[in-house]
Amino acid sequence: MRGTLRGSIRGASIRTLGAFAIGFLILAGILYVASTVDARPPTVERIGLTHHLSADDGVALTTTSVEVVFSETVDRASAQGAFSITPTVPGAFSWTGATMTFTPAERLPLQTDFVVRVASGVRDPGGNVMTTPSELAFVTVGHPTVVGSQPQPNAADVPLTDPIVLQFSTLMDTASVEDALSVTPQMELSATWSGERLTLTPAEPLAEGERYTIRLAATARDSAGTPLAGPYTLSFAAVRSGLSAEIRFPANDVEGISPATPIALVFDRALDPGSVQADDLVIEPGVPGSLAVVAAPGAAGMREPGPRMLRFVPSGPLAPNTTYRVTLDPGLTAADGSGLASPISWRFTTGSPAASLSNQIAFLSDRAGIANLWAMNPDGSGLRQLSAELSPVTSYALAPDGRSFVVGDGAVLVREGTDGRGRQLLTEEGVLEVDPAFAPSGAEIAFARIDAETGGGLGLWTRPSTGGDARQLPLPLEPGATSTPRPSGGPTASAPPSPQPVLRAPRYSPDGEALAFVDVSGRVGILDVARDRLTTARFAAVDPPEWLPDSSGVIVAGSPGGALEPIAAREPMPVLDPGALHLSSFALGGLRLAHLDRGAAVVRLLDQVAGAARPVAGRVGRYLFVQVQPGAPQAAGSLLLSDASNRATQLLANGGPPVTSAGFGPQARIVVAARLDAGIWLIDIATGQGTQLTTEGSLPTWLP
Repeated sequence: MRGTLRGSIRGASIRTLGAFAIGFLILAGILYVASTVDARPPTVERIGLTHHLSADDGVALTTTSVEVVFSETVDRASAQGAFSITPTVPGAFSWTGATMTFTPAERLPLQTDFVVRVASGVRDPGGNVMTTPSELAFVTVGHPTVVGSQPQPNAADVPLTDPIVLQFSTLMDTASVEDALSVTPQMELSATWSGERLTLTPAEPLAEGERYTIRLAATARDSAGTPLAGPYTLSFAAVRSGLSAEIRFPANDVEGISPATPIALVFDRALDPGSVQADDLVIEPGVPGSLAVVAAPGAAGMREPGPRMLRFVPSGPLAPNTTYRVTLDPGLTAADGSGLASPISWRFTTGSPAASLSNQIAFLSDRAGIANLWAMNPDGSGLRQLSAELSPVTSYALAPDGRSFVVGDGAVLVREGTDGRGRQLLTEEGVLEVDPAFAPSGAEIAFARIDAETGGGLGLWTRPSTGGDARQLPLPLEPGATSTPRPSGGPTASAPPSPQPVLRAPRYSPDGEALAFVDVSGRVGILDVARDRLTTARFAAVDPPEWLPDSSGVIVAGSPGGALEPIAAREPMPVLDPGALHLSSFALGGLRLAHLDRGAAVVRLLDQVAGAARPVAGRVGRYLFVQVQPGAPQAAGSLLLSDASNRATQLLANGGPPVTSAGFGPQARIVVAARLDAGIWLIDIATGQGTQLTTEGSLPTWLP
């Protein structure tokens, strides 16, 4: 019994000692592990953005915060002291465990590069100090944009049942986008979203041959609340099977139309003149006039011969501020026998004509279906059509008193009053007339004349601005030149006439006593009318010469050597502009600005960037010009302002669509500019920032 008890006690003691031993070993392990962790300094496991583009975590939305994830719990004060963001941004810190979050006090600025850095010196509770810094570089988004569409812009033959797709650069606030959408002609659309993609499905099939325009106002915002940089427009045409109208003039739902407008449709093929009946075209309210199938006039007819136009000419001006509805019944047929599948109906609203263009901005726009001259108030209101030509207008000149204008299409010149009265076709048969310019007095108009059959030059001409016969400007011999007798009495087999140079873009000096012009063979000339003196200088100009305000000379853009391509016979003349002359990228990149003094025979290159074009002279030695961007359509580029010391500053430096042309406003601090596919803008010189006035338009001029 005693032996048994002694054995039991001995067994219990052994078990107790074993338990103590095991516990000691476990405690030793814990203490070892704890001592090992405490010896390790904290590290940054990750720095990240809370709000970024779904496709690029290095591009931040402006509402983003910055998260710093540490490997363990750290001393918060040391971590916050080690945190920096460049450029500096005020904000506040918050913590969740080992994660530190920095939230900016305000939205981050757009399109800005940032660097977040966590320096060494962060401590953990055990006193271990982080020795390896970490950093993150990111950039904030710009304004959201539409980066793609289906159909493509200006697509033709779009299937009637296809949806319309807009692809945005970032996730959008869907409600704001749908509120900002409009479509012309109106139709019911259902919207569905997939990430950055918006799909618009028409409730009914598109109308054959109809041109549709989707507009997205700048009020559309991304998910962070950043609005579009400007309005977006997508135009396309539905597929057509039979006879289809390509252009309606005036276009559907356009306001401000000139009461002097004709009404016309341009079809996709030649028409059968015998198929038209006077009552096929119905206009409400009723308008008396004549209806006929005709060939397009002017340059449009040279490019597209054949009777493709159905034109109605009212007997008198339409009523101002009145909406007219036009319907063409399907009786009209084409020369190939095809006909209209259904009636064509549209409407437009006339504007209110004014006697002058005082403090107005004039510009070219195809908003009515064909490019014409328009005007508006300096704030973009009061849009009204001035010219109503059926051939696209490519150039214009405004009378100094703002009461009349001349427009050209590369073939003919037309003069008209700004009130829509007194339209007069100035150009005779057999010649092309281009590049009109009013004298400072407004008494006469200068222009260039070209032989329509051969493309040869016929010299510089003038005519009274109130009407009358044109006269050729005789050019005297240059100092030191010798005359070469020219045959008279027309060409003969033995003495063919000497080819004449093509002279273009005559421009009056502000004092009215001289005329600068361009010889496309590679010279720039100044005719001093008062002294009957001509001087020219070698320079291949690609723009009209721009007079300095004091009449001392001109600024020209071009190349010191070479010449422009010969003018094609039986073709309308392109405008004298680098965007219309089919210049190579190399030639565009080599354009320079030069100064030609009145009476000088050598140009002086200005110390400006290469690719400079479209100079516009201002006061006190300042001038604007466009630096052409390689590969940009229409030779668009950056807008620069040069001061009296010849130092250039970029306007609109915050990005956006490139500029095609610009001019000074009556106030020296404001510039009016046209941007590629983005309309007319006002630019404050002091800030370099712009305000959009229209969504389309080109060649703006601001009359005082």
